[in-house]
This record gives sequence, C-alpha cells and structure tokens, in this order.
Amino acid sequence: MRRIIKVRCNGPNQHVNDVDLNDALREDSMARKLNLSSPSVPERIVLRCRECVDGRVILTRAMIEDAYE
Repeated sequence: MRRIIKVRCNGPNQHVNDVDLNDALREDSMARKLNLSSPSVPERIVLRCRECVDGRVILTRAMIEDAYE
C-alpha cells in the first residue's frame, strides 16, 4: 500500500510536494521492511522539489513514523 504525504520544499515559493514514502525509502532495504525502531531508518531524507530548482524536500524520521501510525 502506498503512503503519500504532502511536504513543503524549503525554496522561496515553498511548493507542496506529494512524496511517496515507498519510493523515498526504497534505497534502504532495512527501511523498506518498516522496522521503525531500527537505527537503519534514516534520520532525514533530502529530495529535490518537483516544482523548482532551488528547493529541497526534507523528510524527517518523525514524519515517516507519523505516516505509518
């Protein structure tokens, strides 16, 4: 099941990005298993904004945990 959350970028216009957590966590095999108590879940993931060049979308571990509660 896909989990999509909305996160604002830190660019000047603060665009809202839809982030699929499955895609964001795909790189880390331990994070994919969603063992959120494991230290292998990254503290933060930085993605590029889909709307602007300057902005970055930052996902924190707390955001990931909240999405899976």
